[in-house]
Amino acid sequence: MTLTLGHTQRLNLHALLGAQRADVGSIRAIWAVQDKIALDADEGKGLDLKRERVAGQERVVWNPALSVPAKDFEFTDSEVARIKGVIETWDAYNAAADRCWLEPLVEALFCATPQEKV
Repeated sequence: MTLTLGHTQRLNLHALLGAQRADVGSIRAIWAVQDKIALDADEGKGLDLKRERVAGQERVVWNPALSVPAKDFEFTDSEVARIKGVIETWDAYNAAADRCWLEPLVEALFCATPQEKV
């Protein structure tokens, strides 16, 4: 499945994946998806991306007035299943604030229907 992800989707999905508890095999699979969607150095500079430590946890912040172009990513069926699982089990604490990046992703993953044959 091909998904077009903006930088906000990529950063938040990366964080959601990183917050999962899993066995070693699953962790490696999560890392593979995170590596695939991670912003490169130039994209990070384009967003004024910074990593901070707060109470021992890493937090990523960026300038919301800046953006980088969305990119297409090709995911295997197992990667799509992993992303769906992360979203389905996420206990969102502020669904309204997350709607701008989450809704298009939910639509693409959960509402897409195969083309009907005529």
